Amino acid sequence: MATDVTQSIFDVTSAAGTQFLAMIIGAFLASTGGFLVAWLLDRMERKRQERSIALVCLDLLTSLSVLTNLAKDARARGTPYGPYTIRLVRSCMRDLDVYERNRERIADIGDPNVRAEIYQCMARMTLAVDGVLGETGILAQTDGEIEAARINGDTAKVEVLAKDRREREGRRDTSFDFMVDTTQEFCAPLSAKLRAIAKSDPQNLAAIVAANTGASVVPPKLDD
Repeated sequence: MATDVTQSIFDVTSAAGTQFLAMIIGAFLASTGGFLVAWLLDRMERKRQERSIALVCLDLLTSLSVLTNLAKDARARGTPYGPYTIRLVRSCMRDLDVYERNRERIADIGDPNVRAEIYQCMARMTLAVDGVLGETGILAQTDGEIEAARINGDTAKVEVLAKDRREREGRRDTSFDFMVDTTQEFCAPLSAKLRAIAKSDPQNLAAIVAANTGASVVPPKLDD
């Protein structure tokens, strides 16, 4: 009888140990499964956010490239910096404002090299556009001052203002050329990298720009 009691205790202990071990294994598997699900969901969300901001940057680069090429074409016709050219440059600034509103989302892009290229491209474009618009505003003010000095017969002031005007015209030309060079240097290669991140169909940016910068897009009278 003692043997039967010992055997019963051993069976109970063994069963309890088995159940306890099963509970531990089950809890471990449940925890591991929950962790993996959370990790996968987080990774999927990060990828979604990365693709989203990559698409936003793609649209901005395409728009900036098209607008810059239109402005370049407009500058070559009629008055170099007439109202139409300046409106196109202001449109570039509006696109840059969209970038500024989404700037913190650039951190969602995992490749630091791509992030650096985006920052560099947008910083160069901002400096160039600010230069063109800023010098244009000052030149308009200078023209008024020159006209007033001529009416007053102040020849010395007219000469000083005319010299300053020539220097500002040169700086405006430099800023505009810098804007064009930036789009040519950055837009196409950076767009290719962003398409890979966004898993977007490959497109020829140069062809898109050329298709949207035809003569029919630019009005025949640019000063209207």
